[in-house]
Amino acid sequence: MTLPPATQTKTPDPASAPADYRLEQQIGFLLRRAHQYATEVFQSKIGTRNLTPQQFSVLVTLLAQREIAQTRLGDLVAMDPATVLGVVQRLAQRGLVAVRTDPDDGRRRLVQLTHDGHELAEELVAIGPSISSETLAGLSDKEQHDLLRLLDRLGRKG
Repeated sequence: MTLPPATQTKTPDPASAPADYRLEQQIGFLLRRAHQYATEVFQSKIGTRNLTPQQFSVLVTLLAQREIAQTRLGDLVAMDPATVLGVVQRLAQRGLVAVRTDPDDGRRRLVQLTHDGHELAEELVAIGPSISSETLAGLSDKEQHDLLRLLDRLGRKG
């Protein structure tokens, strides 16, 4: 059976590719490379605490909240429901957060720091600025401000 021309797939002709396309100048490549560097800096500062950036975000956010619905927590740390669920479960297994069902709405899960989680979150808040500072060290103050502003703007486009 032959498909109509509109649904046939064609192998791109390498000769028709734009001559000026360079992977190392593309936004996705540059963001991934910057993310790799930021992750290296993060891990060097976190040390033996054995945390992911997502766990860091949840713990620091919970420090500012007494108790919060898990869905709201996900919104605040820019994680989809499945991701925040997994992060919260791993932190609960480590005894850093406690989760309970909301007595007013049995479908809602409320999350809060445990004593150990609170202590760790305070440590994280103390080292957080050094993570950002080291990550951005190669940029001028204006470049740092501009980069953070532009990334925030780009991240809100979805």
